[in-house]
Amino acid sequence: MSDKKLTVSKESTYTLRSNKCTFIAYLFPLAHVAEFKKQLNVIKKEHVKASHFCFAYQCGEPLSTRANDDGEPSGSAGLPILGQLKSNQLINVGCIVVRYYGGAKLGIPGLIAAYKNACLGAILANEPTPHVEFLRIQIHGAYPSLMRFLSIATQHEWNATLNSVQEEHLIHVQIEQEQKQGVLNKISLFSDLTWS
Repeated sequence: MSDKKLTVSKESTYTLRSNKCTFIAYLFPLAHVAEFKKQLNVIKKEHVKASHFCFAYQCGEPLSTRANDDGEPSGSAGLPILGQLKSNQLINVGCIVVRYYGGAKLGIPGLIAAYKNACLGAILANEPTPHVEFLRIQIHGAYPSLMRFLSIATQHEWNATLNSVQEEHLIHVQIEQEQKQGVLNKISLFSDLTWS
């Protein structure tokens, strides 16, 4: 199995019915844990009569991972959802599975299968793409040199912004890992620029 990480850029849903119960999975991109609570609140407002809102997510640097059973038997909902995110190598994603109780008990094996398969259905309904990790570099130095470097960054289409706080100026550059050496080579052309 490859260790290449994937992510998603849009939301997808999948509905699964099992023994009179309905499971609706929502898979969505997630840049920050704070965004997850907002998404959960939106889904809870859409499904006010649902009995459970079980979820898992993986996001951020360092990677933050969480699974929640929301009242289902321990390990029967959140962990199967998280297991699908991990086995499909997805990061910066969240998955919430809404359950409507239909009057029939599924038992723990039935719950595990339902939550796992609902999440998998939402993954298959999406279009996972390679996750690109970005580096952030701060460049310090004299204003004229920073402006010349900013011009070089624009020519190379590097994501660079100049920030000024009182008398101090610095450039923030966000780049893909393989671009790092090119950026450092350009910085080294200036005797008065340093980076961190």
